[in-house]
Amino acid sequence: MTYSLFRIHQRRTPTNIGIAALSACVVATAACTSNPVEPTPDDATADPFAVLAADSQVMSHQWTAPADVDLDAPEIQVVRAYADSEWNLIRTADYAATYPGYDDVAEDRFKNLNPRTGTIVHNILEARTTTHLGRPATEVHICIDFMNTAQPLNDGWIRKESLGYQSFRVQQTNWTSPSTPPLDYSRRMPYPTWNVFDGWEIHGMIDRRKDDGLPWSNCLSALPGFDYDAPYTARVPAPPTVEPFYPGWPTAIDSGE
Repeated sequence: MTYSLFRIHQRRTPTNIGIAALSACVVATAACTSNPVEPTPDDATADPFAVLAADSQVMSHQWTAPADVDLDAPEIQVVRAYADSEWNLIRTADYAATYPGYDDVAEDRFKNLNPRTGTIVHNILEARTTTHLGRPATEVHICIDFMNTAQPLNDGWIRKESLGYQSFRVQQTNWTSPSTPPLDYSRRMPYPTWNVFDGWEIHGMIDRRKDDGLPWSNCLSALPGFDYDAPYTARVPAPPTVEPFYPGWPTAIDSGE
């Protein structure tokens, strides 16, 4: 995982109860171990999306972007799927909580367990077309907002908000063209049921640009609606609300429908 995490002060967040009951380990069977849990064939046969469905009640992902960035564009979907899966894995240590295909493209399989609940907001600040190794590429720069999340303690919850700056480079693979099943964009789900990564490669990158006014600078000091003066950390009486996923994922249309 390639990202820079800025620990800064920010505004207070809602403390409504987002789920009826939540164990201190968030996802009980996985979050109590630091070793990633690989899905077993029996699990996949029973219901390959059961863990994702349950986890969507514990943590949601919302995405924002400038008007000229389509959150449903294939290359942006790849970035969204990778980032969502990466943070799901960090929270649960369970690969069944990641999206289909993530295990094949993940760059760094070692994760430090960091259970939390609430809503992570991923703000795309820039998506720019470029070239890499002579091939077309898209670089996507994201400011990640954790202010609507909370971590479990033995005797309650703590709000540990911070901002992260994350950058990815996405390209089509040399050997295949992306293949996507028919999708129904009128019916949205919290997670994709198809392999979003098929035909794509994605790598974390370091944004080495230094000028003010660029995405990293805006993330550090000028994210709209973010209160940089609020306390960095605070005890809260309950976990924040798990807000609806946005924009969510279109439903893959089964050939038999």
